[in-house]
Amino acid sequence: SSCAFLEQPDAPAPAAAHLPLPSMAQLASLALIGAWVDGLAIIAGGAYGFVAKGSKISLIASSICGIVLIALAQVRALFCGIWAMLMFAMFARKYMGRQSSEMQQKLLDDPAERQIMQRSKAIMATLTVLSLVEAGVCFAVASK
Repeated sequence: SSCAFLEQPDAPAPAAAHLPLPSMAQLASLALIGAWVDGLAIIAGGAYGFVAKGSKISLIASSICGIVLIALAQVRALFCGIWAMLMFAMFARKYMGRQSSEMQQKLLDDPAERQIMQRSKAIMATLTVLSLVEAGVCFAVASK
């Protein structure tokens, strides 16, 4: 039959099933690298807010959040994981946030505003994913 390969119980498992789990040192390195990537991405997001809308508070707050994430990764994985989860929650909330009817009308009327909002949503989505992954890696390191 056309599905004969499915009926072979002696077939070897796929190669991916034999990959070793990462070592503690590899996970710890991944947590540090991830903190730098996520932290710098958070700072870059704030820089975009500053350039696009002149928001000094975005630049200041994102710089603090990014630097804290990077610093905590140097100190203790558990603390880094907790901070990354807080960042995940904040960015997920911002990503899923609803605009007021006034803002929606402004987006319909001004293509430049619409583009800024679309880019901001993409930045929030990216930061949401990065922060969640960083939290997971940090918690994996902390659990060992």
